[in-house]
Amino acid sequence: MIRIAPHVAWSCQEGELALFDERDGSYHALNETGAAIWRAIDAGCDRRSIGIELALRFDAPRATIESSIEEFIVAACEKGLLEETP
Repeated sequence: MIRIAPHVAWSCQEGELALFDERDGSYHALNETGAAIWRAIDAGCDRRSIGIELALRFDAPRATIESSIEEFIVAACEKGLLEETP
């Protein structure tokens, strides 16, 4: 299961999703795809559900979308913005 790290606050700012990491005071802005993934994670969706939803929304091949989702999740976990639990 993937979840938003407890030290990350987020809000919508001027059409972008802005993240604030309370540990070091850093800000991160997400593009439309990243914001859609983030909101789906916040809603409790798993990778498969996110892939299906975004493939439909962006009219893109599911394999391509799933690859982008995985890249996003790995990068966000490495930065400590997301946490993955068994």
